[in-house]
Amino acid sequence: MGLRAAAGPQTEDEMSIVEAEETEAALPLSIRVRLAGPRDCEALGALLDDPAHAREQVLTWLQSPGTTLLVAQSELGVLGVAVLVMRIVPLAGGLTHKVVEVDNLVVRADQRGRRIGRRLLAAVVEWSRQRRAVQVEAVVGEGDAKRFYESFGFAAANDRLVLAA
Repeated sequence: MGLRAAAGPQTEDEMSIVEAEETEAALPLSIRVRLAGPRDCEALGALLDDPAHAREQVLTWLQSPGTTLLVAQSELGVLGVAVLVMRIVPLAGGLTHKVVEVDNLVVRADQRGRRIGRRLLAAVVEWSRQRRAVQVEAVVGEGDAKRFYESFGFAAANDRLVLAA
């Protein structure tokens, strides 16, 4: 598998964060990760667990400042989505740094186990680096999601305290 960053200036509609080519027969020939837009609402809604509210949720994400959606797409259509939230974290001395949180990462059920989630996560890391974020975070419980992120190199950080509102 080869990963490459998009070359040359592009509009958001043309922007391809990462493209990956696969030679395995079980995978689509070409998967492109790009920014999502309103035209993706129906396909993204189909990925979510709650179809009754999916369109509303996708539109909320698309319209929220600091939130970005990356989609993995092939000739089969939209295969997955990563929902990212950019935070500006204050530091001592008036400095700040950027942190990107993977709020949600979903791959179409019939495409799971084909490394599409890893491709999306690689694109998330590249997108974050392009915006000079100092870290990428994912909040997950125990189980498959935790193992997935750890296999990518994520490590547990015990410096966060959480209170349910």
